[in-house]
Formats: sequence, C-alpha cells, structure tokens
Amino acid sequence: MYNLPSGLRDFPPEIKILRNKIFSKIEEIFKRFGFDPIETPTIEYWDTMKGKYGEEAENKLIWRFKLPYSDKEYALRYDQTVPLARFFSNHRPNLPFKRYVIDKSYRYENPQKGRYREFYQADFDIIGSKEPESDAEILNIVNFIFKEFNFSNYKIIINDREFLRFVFEKNLNINEEKIRKVYTIIDKLDKIGIENVKRELNTVVGELSDKIVEIISLRNQEVIDYLSKYEEISKEINYFNNILDLLNDKGRIEINLSLVRGLDYYTGMIYEAVVEKPRIGSLSGGGRYDNLLKLFTNEEIPAVGGSIGVERLIDAGIELGIFKIDKKTYTEICVIYFEDTFKDAWNICNKLREIGLNCYIDLMRRDFNKQIKYAVDKDIRFLLIVGKKELSENSVLLQDRYTKERIRISINNLEDIYRIVKNIINNSY
Repeated sequence: MYNLPSGLRDFPPEIKILRNKIFSKIEEIFKRFGFDPIETPTIEYWDTMKGKYGEEAENKLIWRFKLPYSDKEYALRYDQTVPLARFFSNHRPNLPFKRYVIDKSYRYENPQKGRYREFYQADFDIIGSKEPESDAEILNIVNFIFKEFNFSNYKIIINDREFLRFVFEKNLNINEEKIRKVYTIIDKLDKIGIENVKRELNTVVGELSDKIVEIISLRNQEVIDYLSKYEEISKEINYFNNILDLLNDKGRIEINLSLVRGLDYYTGMIYEAVVEKPRIGSLSGGGRYDNLLKLFTNEEIPAVGGSIGVERLIDAGIELGIFKIDKKTYTEICVIYFEDTFKDAWNICNKLREIGLNCYIDLMRRDFNKQIKYAVDKDIRFLLIVGKKELSENSVLLQDRYTKERIRISINNLEDIYRIVKNIINNSY
C-alpha cells in the first residue's frame, strides 16, 4: 500500500462523476452571468506571490520550493486571485473583464473535513468596475449557485473593510501593532464563541474589549444605524446600501461587523457564505480588492470577486443529502456478445459510438455471464445482446435492465437504439 501525502485524495469514478457534474453546473451559472474562462499555471514564481497574502499565509501555508538545478524560487498557486492579477497585467483584456476559473489551489493546512492541501476553487471576478452593481453581481452569483444546488440552510454574511478600519482603527484608535491581533481574534468568533473572544481581546486591548464585543454583536440594520452616526463614513455607507438595493434575495443576507476575512488585499465589501449545518466553515468567500492590481500594473484598477469552496460545497451537500453518489459510470449501453460473435459486436459497438452513445464492450473475451455481471456491477442500464440467432436475423436485442423490457432492432436501424436510450435517460433526470 502506497499512501498519499496528508491532505491529498484519490477520487473513484462515482465521486469524480459527481464532482464533474457539480463543476459543470457551476460553470454554466458563471456563463449565464456573462463570465468567460481563463487558465493560469499551477506554479508561479515566488516573487509573484510574495507580499500579497499576509504573514501567516506566506510563512506557513504557501507551498514554496527550489529545484536543485535552478536558482529561481517557485510556489504552488495559493488561490486564483493573485494569478489573475498577474494574468491581467500581462494580457490587458478589455474592461470590464469578467473571468471565471475552476481549478486546483494548494495550501499547507492542517487537514480536516472540508480543509485539504490540494483543493478546487471556482473563482469569479470583475476587473475594471468601481460601481456597487459589480459587488452586487458577485453576491447574486453566490446566492444563485446555492439556490441551484437546493441548499436551504445558508446565509451570506457581508461586511466592509472600510467599516472595520473606521470603527477599530480610527474611532477606537487601536494602533497598528495591536489591530492585526484584534482582527484575528474577532475572526474566530464562530469557532470559539463571544466569551472567549472577549477574554482574548482583553489581553490585547484591555477595557476596550467590552466595546468591541458590543459592536461585533450588532446585526443587519443595527450595523447601519450604528455607522450612520458618523459623517466621516457616510460615503462608504451609501455605497454599501446601494449594493444591498441591487441584491436578488435580501433575506439571505446578514450584515455583521465580526466578519474580517484574513487576506491582506481586501479593500471594501467582503463576504462569506455559510450553512447552519454541517459546521464546516465558509463555502464561499471574497470581496473587493481595489489595490491588488496596482502592485502588478502601477495603475489604479478596481476589482471585486468571489470563490466557491467546491470541496466544502460537495462535503456539505453529501452530508445534507443534496448530492447523491449514485452514478458509477458514464457508459450508457453495454454490448454483450456470445457464441463467437465478438467481431460483429465490436463493429456494432463502434457504430453506436459514432452515432453518439457511450458504449462499452468487454475487452477480456469473458463469457456471457461475466459480461452481464460487469454491467450490473457498473450499473449500466442498457444491454445490447449480440448472438448468432440475432445476427442471422440481421438484428440485435436491446434490454433495459431496470424495466426488463426487451426490443428487437434491425442492425440497419441502429439510430433507433440512440433515440430509445437517450429518450429514457433524459427523462429519468
């Protein structure tokens, strides 16, 4: 037995088929909102990624390496956003640039449910727009995806980095030395609870911990009412309210000042989507990052985006019974041969493939019963039986394993098999 490195996984066909189905559905939603795909390499130069993610990510989570025959230092892709910024600086597509990518990222996490060292992200971003409708579109896509997958127990938590800066750094005057610690503690609220947050804050800011706990306990309109007392932040509140006005389903939104998001590059609206159960962390997250592209282009170019944590989405969906692991193969029909009819069956199978059916034929010259057993084990619904009797009548026998119905079809009319099989399969989903 050869073990995989911790945090990496194999996927058997039934899991991979489910994953492909989910990826395809997410991709269709991205396309429906007018996003186009790009692809970037898994490996970037370390200099490209350095200074973009913050101390913890860059010192503990990013896979960095040097090859013995190269002086360059490389890194595995930590997320899809910094590669997007590098891509944009090199290619300069027309604005607004709306792109999506569904691909792997790598983080040296402590592996646990919903958290892996190799994982897929479904990323979607809008570059070039500084208007609230671009923020709203990101949030509407998230809501659309969760609805399409029939999640019912989710909410989208939103905040704004400008609110955090004003409340904690300007209004409460927490200095730069302490503010990162404060944000880190606040960000743990869902994990450790309000009392533990208060206890940890007290060790950093003393008596201010009571005021901070009071502020981060506000929700929704309470947050807007609290912030609206301060004229200095009226522009940011107006922008935020304009986002809210453009959302398709405000009932899923929770405004929450305890949402921090760890990455250093966020500048405005931030969000996370979570489910009540299972407790698995955020299934989607993102926000506005208007300063990141300047690091690559030396220009002020606004940007906003989000990412679907596909692994957590799948893990949660399976646990909730939303996703079923019930499809073992893409094969639609299995050609069964016996009585020395292999060559004829082989030709018929290839004709069915040309017509458009996913067709399997045994490649081990096994007997009739073993061919049937294989089809049953793989849950291939349709069998096409080819025997000497059938061939003498220039026909084959189509059997639906589920209904036990058999239909004799002329070899000259194999297109009839395509129509029958596709019609039944399409109507069964």
